[in-house]
Amino acid sequence: MPPRNTDGRDHRDEAILALADGDHRQAGDAYTHAAYGELAGLENHRREALDPDAQGWAGDALSALCLAGVCYRIAGRDRRAENRATQGRTIATDQREFVLADPIDQAEATAFIGDFYVLAGDQEQAAAAYDGAAKRYADAAPTDPAGATTRPLLQAGTDLLLQLSRPDDVSWDDIHGTGSDALDRRMRFRRTRLSELLDARVQAGRLHPPRGSTEYNADFRCPDCGATDVNYIADAVLCLRCASVIEQR
Repeated sequence: MPPRNTDGRDHRDEAILALADGDHRQAGDAYTHAAYGELAGLENHRREALDPDAQGWAGDALSALCLAGVCYRIAGRDRRAENRATQGRTIATDQREFVLADPIDQAEATAFIGDFYVLAGDQEQAAAAYDGAAKRYADAAPTDPAGATTRPLLQAGTDLLLQLSRPDDVSWDDIHGTGSDALDRRMRFRRTRLSELLDARVQAGRLHPPRGSTEYNADFRCPDCGATDVNYIADAVLCLRCASVIEQR
C-alpha cells in the first residue's frame, strides 16, 4: 500500500472526526500525528517548538499528546498511552529547561509534566510535579495572574482540561477565573479534578470532541439522539449532545 499524502491535512481535525465516530484508536493516532506536525511547525499555528521566537506554542503539541494517550487508554492500548505520557514529559521538560524564557511558561511546562504523570497513573510523581509548578508560579509572581492564563502555553492547558471535562463542560471560571488567585486555582483544579476527569472518560469509553462554535435550536437535527444543538468544528456539524456527525463539509 503506498503511503498516504499528508499535504494539506489537518490531523487534529481528523482526530475530532474519529472521536465523533467513536474510533478512539484512530483518534489516538491522529492526535499523535497532530502533535508531531505541530512540533515541526507544519500544522495548526505553524510555530516550530524549538524556535525561541515561538514561546509557548509547543503547548498545542503537549495537549495533543495527552489527548492521544487518553484515546489509547479508552481503546485498551495502555502501553501506547504510557508511551505518549513519556513523550509528553520529555518534551515538556525540554521546553522548560532549554526553550522557554518566561518563568510563568516554565511553571506551566512543569504542570504539564504533572498532567502526563496523571495520564500514566503515577499520582505520587504527579503531586510532586504540581508542587513544583505551584512554587514556580509563586516565585514568578505575575502582576496579573488571570491575564497570564491567556499565554499560548497556558491556553493549551486550559483547552485540554475543558475537553476532558466534556460532556459535563466545566467552565473557564471553574478552572481559574479572573481573580488574583487564578494561578493558585488552576493548580488546585489540576490536583483535584484531572485524574477524576480522565478516569470518567475511560470508564464511559468516550472522549468527546472539543467545543468549537455552538448553536442552540439550530436548523439541524441529530439522526441519533434528535437534539438540535450543534457544535461547528473540524469542517463538520456535530451534535452538541452526543457528538454524532450531522453534516460533514
